[in-house]
Amino acid sequence: MNLYSFEGYIFDLDGTLLDSMEAWQKIYARPFQDVGMSMPKNLLEQINHLSLMDSARFTVDKTGLPYTPQELADKWVKTARWVYGHDIELKEGTYELLEKLHSAGKRLGIATATPRGIFEPCLERHGIADFFMSATSVDEVPRGKGFPDIYREEARRLGLTAGECLVFEDSHMGAQGAKDGGFKVVGVYDKQSAKFAKLMQKVCDKYVYSLTELFN
Repeated sequence: MNLYSFEGYIFDLDGTLLDSMEAWQKIYARPFQDVGMSMPKNLLEQINHLSLMDSARFTVDKTGLPYTPQELADKWVKTARWVYGHDIELKEGTYELLEKLHSAGKRLGIATATPRGIFEPCLERHGIADFFMSATSVDEVPRGKGFPDIYREEARRLGLTAGECLVFEDSHMGAQGAKDGGFKVVGVYDKQSAKFAKLMQKVCDKYVYSLTELFN
């Protein structure tokens, strides 16, 4: 597979282009701390492929956290907006890869579980927002990242078919959803999902521990 032969490139953000998964661990944990509860250790991996509202519903239902799903989602959004606007950094090789693809006239898109209004300031702060033609959030499609919906919708927004696009993902559920939609997939290592590295290597067409490997 020639990585640079595709017309379109669809990127997950958190854990793939952005070094943000540890930040989400803290964002999700904050409401638990506010009421003296401990967040379940595996909660992040259970909800990080869902929309924010579906994540809130799951969390309230499974943990008994004393908020409505809307109240919990609002708390997460408030914290996340500040964190993305000030703290989140790019993963190594992100800027260079996007710049190379954009300069070659490729169509770049985003497929993310993070809602609009949260991630945009981070992209602007790092000077990569203008590289992307469009973006799709999980809350804009019927199902989460374990299904092809978000990748198919983003390909449609780019004006391309699945076969013309390459998807970059750090989560095994996202990678499987993209593969089920007929996309080729590059898996990207993230320490928060390290235990799924072997599974990702089986699912993905290529797997890298750093985006810088793609320049070699």
